[in-house]
Amino acid sequence: MKCDEMQLALESEIHMRQTSYPEEPLLVGAAESIWGGSDVLINIGIDVGEKLIAWMRGYLPDVLESVFITDSDIRHIKRNHGSNEEERGQRTIVPQDFACIPTVLNEFDSCEHTDTDKLGNKKFLLRKDIGGDVYLVTIQRGKRKLQIKTMWKETRSGASC
Repeated sequence: MKCDEMQLALESEIHMRQTSYPEEPLLVGAAESIWGGSDVLINIGIDVGEKLIAWMRGYLPDVLESVFITDSDIRHIKRNHGSNEEERGQRTIVPQDFACIPTVLNEFDSCEHTDTDKLGNKKFLLRKDIGGDVYLVTIQRGKRKLQIKTMWKETRSGASC
């Protein structure tokens, strides 16, 4: 499938989902800006639902209030997952993929605690199958907030997440 066809298929999938999130256009616009070379400072808060809040109760000392992503995180995703991902068995992230972040956070298929660094920061990996692509988002805890650190996607194989 060509890049333009993939983008159209993704946009179609996003429009077909029953739940849409108000942050979707803001996330896509921020990613488009970064992909276009902007050095604008970005900090976008994403509302979280009860599913993620409940899951995080066992790991965070306080109740989770929000998740955020910054321009630095978006640049990291672009630099590390925005081209030639097929060579690593993944799919290249494009700005339109950022619209999936609220869905991954609020409707995840799985969430696992993957690491705790020497400062005590816990890292989590969330997975969500959206239209045959599995989106993976890594988040790291703050006090009552989680920060998105990276995102990538893989084509779903015969096994489910």
